[in-house]
Amino acid sequence: MTGAQGKTADVVIGLDAGTSVIKAVAFGLDGHQLYAAARPNRYDHGPGGAVEQDMACTWADTVGVLRELVDAHPDLPARVAALAVTGQGDGTWLIDRDGAPVALGWLWLDSRAAGIVQEAEENGVRERLYRFTGCGLNACNQSGHLVWLKRHMPEVLARAETALHCKDWLYFNLTGVRATDPSEGTFTFGDYRTRTYAPEILEALGIADLARLLPPMVDGAATTHPLTQAVAAATGLRAGTPVSLCYVDIVCSALSAGLYDHTAPVGCTIAGSTGIHMRWFADSAEIGLATH
Repeated sequence: MTGAQGKTADVVIGLDAGTSVIKAVAFGLDGHQLYAAARPNRYDHGPGGAVEQDMACTWADTVGVLRELVDAHPDLPARVAALAVTGQGDGTWLIDRDGAPVALGWLWLDSRAAGIVQEAEENGVRERLYRFTGCGLNACNQSGHLVWLKRHMPEVLARAETALHCKDWLYFNLTGVRATDPSEGTFTFGDYRTRTYAPEILEALGIADLARLLPPMVDGAATTHPLTQAVAAATGLRAGTPVSLCYVDIVCSALSAGLYDHTAPVGCTIAGSTGIHMRWFADSAEIGLATH
């Protein structure tokens, strides 16, 4: 690949807004790490289990990390083949018609919807949702968050145009495109067999009217969008650099651990901000309620 000024585009930048740290890492096309920049993430605890993050601050920190990476390596912009974006999963980051936040971002650590999850367990809704998503409903999911907001803060939802997640918020700022990826969209509101939204999920939760908030799912492995001129000026990267909306961080970890091998029952464990065990199933028919 050839970049600006005829130079070889031999670098991919991975951007990850995690729970603890926002980092940008430049990799060679052979997968080896070349350069990195990072800064701590910031969030606040509130009453009732609230854990929130200032969305504007998160974006400013992201710009700062990219700028730091570029300033330390001035030849980098001309070498970048693509910018890939992931981040902490779940949570709810609401924006209005103009793209401005309508509230603080809800992190996956937010537990205000715990009572709603318990209700769903008792009335059978949790099991019904699992048949589509393959995931157990959790207090961190955007589905429970939207139910809570509809009950307790409907005025916030009335101002909202789109419900994003952390990485989706960054992607929107980088490209101007409102989207989520198939992994995040599917395990919250979709059918993992078709990788499309399942209206039955919102109906079961009593929030069918909030389907308007769900953005299109974009598979970053097949579709990218160009970095905007404004962000290029702020970060030092080239306008038009392809930006890929990657799968949620846990799925990225699973893929890097080999959970795509059809020849063996592969599994892995994540020990970090999130603790989780995962294993590979070659056929979705093998997945049942006993596995979650």
